[in-house]
Amino acid sequence: MTEQQETTVVAPSTTTATTIESIPSSSSSSSVVVVPVDEAASSSNNTTDKGNHNKECVNQDASCEHYVKKYTPYLDIELKNQVEIIDQDDLLDNEGKLKKGGWARQPCLNYNPSSLTSFRKGYRLKEWNYYGFVTDKFYLAVAVANLGYVNNYQTFFIEFDKPNNIIKDDVINTSFVTKGMQLPADSSAPGVHIDYTSKKFSLKFEVTNNGNGNDIKHNIKIKSKKMKLDADITLDLSPNRESIVLVTPIGKENFYYNRKVNLIPVVAGSKLQVGDTDYLAESPDRQYNFTYGLMDWGRGCWDYSSFWLWSSAWGVTADGRPVGLNLGAGFGNLTTHTENCVNIDGRIHKLGQVDIKYNPKDTAKPWLFECKHGRFGGNPVVFTPFIKKVESNNFGIISSSFDQIMGNFKGDIILDDGEVISVDLYGFSEVHFARW
Repeated sequence: MTEQQETTVVAPSTTTATTIESIPSSSSSSSVVVVPVDEAASSSNNTTDKGNHNKECVNQDASCEHYVKKYTPYLDIELKNQVEIIDQDDLLDNEGKLKKGGWARQPCLNYNPSSLTSFRKGYRLKEWNYYGFVTDKFYLAVAVANLGYVNNYQTFFIEFDKPNNIIKDDVINTSFVTKGMQLPADSSAPGVHIDYTSKKFSLKFEVTNNGNGNDIKHNIKIKSKKMKLDADITLDLSPNRESIVLVTPIGKENFYYNRKVNLIPVVAGSKLQVGDTDYLAESPDRQYNFTYGLMDWGRGCWDYSSFWLWSSAWGVTADGRPVGLNLGAGFGNLTTHTENCVNIDGRIHKLGQVDIKYNPKDTAKPWLFECKHGRFGGNPVVFTPFIKKVESNNFGIISSSFDQIMGNFKGDIILDDGEVISVDLYGFSEVHFARW
């Protein structure tokens, strides 16, 4: 079994900080600032790729900023090891170990953390619910995370044409003695999933399940005095829409059970008010090419030192069909699956190995995504950043470094039936290091 390893160590910060960077453009008249695309790096099985090294540079080692970091998952060019899980089962056995690895279109495994030891449940188990609301003009995200020692509630709002005016609010509660919040074991179980209220900040996530399970709505309410934010948004997550569900072993004992969905329809009547503006109200001044939701639902026992890359993108095809990408790497045993896929109007087209190339010294430089089995038409999909959000946190035994970079994804994609589509999408890429 091949285990992907990450050995980069990030020094812990001494404070909690958020930095927002707008990427300088070559033209001040552009409504969305961009950086020029670097030349493509050549393929390599190494984590540092010398194919993109500047020949005029005097530094000939991996510390040179011209080197591009590359993460290559388990080699599966023919997708023979993309194990699709279709049968209902428990996630963990009686000893708290993962029963199987693979991917699914729907969450068919029963998340049963009761079989974990008290220590693993209290300090190794990490759980989160994350929602995003996206158009071609803005991005709103809200997350709730139970990290065992720490609970975190967070939201932020970005307008793409106002990169220096990003607003954010979060609440962090430490809990070193007792387990924190209890999150549901099913991403679409009916009922209230989160209900947090303080004087200045409140969140409520609630799921309704009508029509014998065929009509599932996720309602997200957010209020923040700091952000002057009042949101009441409902997503239609009915099961006719497919997800990318991951069942990933991490080392000998740990695991990650994850459901990611993008292109989720936003129900009419939803509200997103920031200041005096309701960004979801009909107005001739606000015309969007699309409006979607996305969800990242995660449950798992992680290694104390962890790392991941995650990219998500959304938009429409030339003929008006919703199209999205989900790409990722960086952790776990990927001999049974990857999380890479294309979403066309709620249907998953599975991808195998995708090499991710980026500059770890400057994550705002262009990224390259290379599909080894030709599903990107022989050329990489290029991610060109225009806004970078950086966070660092240190709570003693817990610390993290987190870059979330917004930008555009461009390239060609070949679908399961051989159709070739050219995409020009909005989206983000994450680089996350954690000691937790």
